[in-house]
Amino acid sequence: MYKSISMLRLTVAAFAAFTLQALPASAQALPQAIKDAGVIRIGVKCDSPPFGASGTDGKPAGIEIELAKQIGIAAFGAAEKAELSCVATDARIPSLTGGKIDLIVATLGKTPTREEVIDYSDIYYWGSSRVIVPKDSTVQKLADLDGKSMLIIKGGSQLKWLKERIPSLEFIQLNTNADNLQALQQGRADGYVGDAITIATLAANYPEFRTLEEPVDLGFNGVGIRKGEDELKSFVNGVLKKLKDEKFYSKTVPTFVKDPIVAAEMVKSFETDPPAAQ
Repeated sequence: MYKSISMLRLTVAAFAAFTLQALPASAQALPQAIKDAGVIRIGVKCDSPPFGASGTDGKPAGIEIELAKQIGIAAFGAAEKAELSCVATDARIPSLTGGKIDLIVATLGKTPTREEVIDYSDIYYWGSSRVIVPKDSTVQKLADLDGKSMLIIKGGSQLKWLKERIPSLEFIQLNTNADNLQALQQGRADGYVGDAITIATLAANYPEFRTLEEPVDLGFNGVGIRKGEDELKSFVNGVLKKLKDEKFYSKTVPTFVKDPIVAAEMVKSFETDPPAAQ
């Protein structure tokens, strides 16, 4: 029987005291329009643990959720001033450009195509993607995917990378991690590609799957910002720098990632420079 991804829901109760400590405001000024609004609207993922998922109380919870709250604290002195909205992968950029949100903090990989439409903050996270397959699959390496099918989140940046290397690979694009997980359980595709940490989390909770060792691509995540909003970009970059300098992620990641090896890798991806140029 399909096991709901809700099993992966995260709790933030033990983390509340740390989260609500006020982060001094960024040295950069907050744009007047956001000051006047009294809140900063941020799109987050609610289906991508440990970055963002639905918590046990139904509210968003995860590492990027805590990052978004810190932006609210820096802007207005209170985490609740970050007005969080769940956004599907393919709705992130339209929600931003359409004025529904002010920022995207939702596993947003930096790509040339996206940079034609929106601007990015400084990179706050880097990492690869991975492929998960059924444990009894004959697929042992990426080359074995020749002529097979792959599940991927709509708008996922891994699609271009895989198409260039495995032209015969067919893609099934679904809206959420839960949709893709269910489809893989139902045998509708040969594998599922996603962010390495998300895939590792799924593999740890669903023993019927295993992860291919080869990494897929190297991605860089930043906060999505509308083009021309340089003042807001400077403000966000100031917050990101302060969080990195204060080892915010070393304190935050273990709350949402219980495996110490995975947690250490995540902290490295948040707090160190990437192995390649952006």
